[in-house]
Amino acid sequence: MNIIFYQPPTHLKKFVRYYWSCDLLDHQSEKIIYFDNYADRYPRLVFQVDDGYGLKNSEDKYVPKAYVCGIETSPSSMSIQAAFSHFGVSFNSFALTEIFKTADELMVNKIIDLHDLGYADLIRKLSDAKSHVQRIEIMCRFIEEQLSHKLFVNTNLIQIVLENELAEQTDLFKLQKKYKITERTLERLFKSAMGISPKTFQRLVRFEKTLSLLKDPSYSNSATVGHILNYTDQSHFIKDFKTFTNITPVQFQKNNFMLSESSAFITKI
Repeated sequence: MNIIFYQPPTHLKKFVRYYWSCDLLDHQSEKIIYFDNYADRYPRLVFQVDDGYGLKNSEDKYVPKAYVCGIETSPSSMSIQAAFSHFGVSFNSFALTEIFKTADELMVNKIIDLHDLGYADLIRKLSDAKSHVQRIEIMCRFIEEQLSHKLFVNTNLIQIVLENELAEQTDLFKLQKKYKITERTLERLFKSAMGISPKTFQRLVRFEKTLSLLKDPSYSNSATVGHILNYTDQSHFIKDFKTFTNITPVQFQKNNFMLSESSAFITKI
């Protein structure tokens, strides 16, 4: 299995974190690959290159060949049979609203078929491409065209997100004071651009840091991680973690993950 990350051109980094490809081309056909998708503040686009076996959700139903999913505040799972080739884009938190011109709140915890958004031509171009590098070029041109109009997302919110000004310990009142906005305005900006509240965004930022620390061999004791992140007690830490993953921190540390992309993990074959 081979997963590769590609950096976007500088002028698109405000919206695109990276492009990625994942290929498993020599696997036994009877095997099933499982993906655990945890809560994630970064939306993504996924394109399934092959027309053979496709991704299935937890209800054993096929997901679209090409789809976007918004910010995820709850865990989910997928599986796929046999060899596959996938191409994807990891976006910054506010990017879907800007690029696809749709309210991100409609995409939170949802998978949306690109066909349903009116982008059949983009799917065709990605299908006709001969390599992942060509797909990157196609996506770059598409995003450039989508960004050629006036920005939808408030520039202050873009700065808050890109400068990580809403970290896990940020005082929301101080942030409102800095940008001379009310609590209600800050709430509205986040809801309109990302579909979630500032406090939910903060929780996702802390969860992202939790995953990073738990994957670090230096922090073998999950209680230490909870303390670092200023949880009031271990039970609160475990409850919060299970909300985003359906497992405990200790179970996460014991998993033998093969590969990961953002908060999506291949756990077993």
